[in-house]
Amino acid sequence: MIEGILSLGVYAIIILVLFYCTSKWEWPKWIIGVTVCVSLLSIPFHLYFLPKWEYRIWRYRISETSIEIIKGFLFKRKILIPMVKVQHVDAKQGPILKKYRLYTIVLSTAAGSHEIPGVSEETADKIRGEIEMYARLDDEQV
Repeated sequence: MIEGILSLGVYAIIILVLFYCTSKWEWPKWIIGVTVCVSLLSIPFHLYFLPKWEYRIWRYRISETSIEIIKGFLFKRKILIPMVKVQHVDAKQGPILKKYRLYTIVLSTAAGSHEIPGVSEETADKIRGEIEMYARLDDEQV
């Protein structure tokens, strides 16, 4: 929802810039009208529907051999990270997550990093512990 509020803030800045350009260079006034209408119509979408749908679709599963992340609203994406490829696991917390006592788990591999956002501190510790345990098993098997 906070991301939606920030998006609406960007829309407001765009409308102000268009208003300035329309008054300074005499652009057609319908540009502002269309932009305002689209912005107003997108408010329920950004603040209610999109967060709800994304939350329903977002999933992760940790097994002994891999970590599976499923996400995406329009384009569904399934990410499978083999446990042997995980180099390290971070738990990060920005100011917004800190306010709600949530963490984002960052799984780093040689090819990049993947995130599991918005988990509680207990869940973050549990995830890190599970990955540590399974990664240790994989090292012993090799």
